Amino acid sequence: MILAIDLVVLGFAAVTAAATSVAVIVVVSVAGQRASDPATAAGPSRSQRRLDDAFDASPVLRRAIELTANLAERRGALGSVERSLRAADIPIRPAEAIFAYVLLAVLVPVVSLLLGRSTELVVLALLVFVVLPPMALRFVVKRRRKKFVSQLPDALTTLAGSLRAGRSLGQALEALAREMPAPMGRELRKIVAEIRLGRPMADALDDAVERVGSPDFRWAVLAIQIQAEVGGNLAELLGRVAETMRARSRLRGEVRALTAEGRASAGMLVVLPPALGGVMYLVNPHYMQPMFTQTGGHIMLAVSAVMIVAGFAWMKKVVTIDV
Repeated sequence: MILAIDLVVLGFAAVTAAATSVAVIVVVSVAGQRASDPATAAGPSRSQRRLDDAFDASPVLRRAIELTANLAERRGALGSVERSLRAADIPIRPAEAIFAYVLLAVLVPVVSLLLGRSTELVVLALLVFVVLPPMALRFVVKRRRKKFVSQLPDALTTLAGSLRAGRSLGQALEALAREMPAPMGRELRKIVAEIRLGRPMADALDDAVERVGSPDFRWAVLAIQIQAEVGGNLAELLGRVAETMRARSRLRGEVRALTAEGRASAGMLVVLPPALGGVMYLVNPHYMQPMFTQTGGHIMLAVSAVMIVAGFAWMKKVVTIDV
């Protein structure tokens, strides 16, 4: 019963803090998003003008976000968050994201403490709202990058076909940007828009490589840049790069299939002991109570956690093979 009440309190606190942070981001970011298309860089967009109006209407909020940005920049976190948001294609300023994260990380534990007055609930809130958002952002970045890499061989093959048909590289990129789905098509549209605004193609491609963070895409861009300097058949070069990427993808799939058992064992090593302990606590709380109330139980929990982390790291190292 107490556990259920604690969960209700935590849920209420989470909803309150999430609603507050979302309201802040909506006000600051103008309905939650600002224009991220480089084509709007020629002048102040409607979203940017409304964003400035929101700042003018809320000087306290503007000052709070500016202070957050200054603190994050001094600690070197602003650039890292900005790169992660660009890689995830989340149209929000890094200062706004950090401000919302800090608001959640502080407000939810405070509300939980005031309503529930439970130390365990505060610790749970800290774990969820301090650890979970960065993990979610890394997951989104990794998933988008994986999808981009899976689309890259087909994109290079299509680009090579367009070049063989007589199109220039700029025309081929523009046609490919219209045909490819996201995230490949979105990144190509950004490149095409920057080129139209007068930015050199090499700089636009380098910026896309930094934004995506894919080694395979870097190889393709290097091939285009080298061909632009020394000449040669770019269509044939891109075709060979695409075939190499497909071969590496097949090899990566074979390695993943061969190491599936080890990865499953590592996952079970992490999930099974806490899950079994939780089930035993629900079935017989008095039996598990000494683990949380006595010094010997605390030592056993700490040793178990260290052994689980060490075992998972060792097994993960064994089954991780770079291709």
